[in-house]
Amino acid sequence: MYTLTVPFVDYKKRPRTVDVSFNLDGREVFKMLPELKSVFEWLDSNKSGDPRSLSTEEVRDFYNSLEGIILEAWGELSEDGLHFRKGGKYEFEESALFNACMMLFVTKPEEAVKLVEGIMPKELFEMVQKADAGEIAAATEAKTNE
Repeated sequence: MYTLTVPFVDYKKRPRTVDVSFNLDGREVFKMLPELKSVFEWLDSNKSGDPRSLSTEEVRDFYNSLEGIILEAWGELSEDGLHFRKGGKYEFEESALFNACMMLFVTKPEEAVKLVEGIMPKELFEMVQKADAGEIAAATEAKTNE
């Protein structure tokens, strides 16, 4: 689980600070494999520190993948720690908090790295990082044929 304190301004122009949590369990990681791999590849290609020109398509693909991951991973931990509830995903998506999260992760790649490292079990994180395009295609096809 990855929890982050996000300062933002709501739609009535009031400053707020909210703790927001993200988590993917094993089954969700496999559902999100193409998006996760896309984000890993984009972040890896930008690690050199040298700014490079990005095509509109690269930026759009990264943003769409990141947005999908954030929406799938967002949730609220129950008091007893037994549940990570994701039922309010659409309310989250419509919020100023969601916009602030997206802008934070897009403008600060180091925060996006922390997010993808923190939202899944370590052994799955390593598997996704090492997965090649063929493995992702096979996993995606298997998911489609369910």
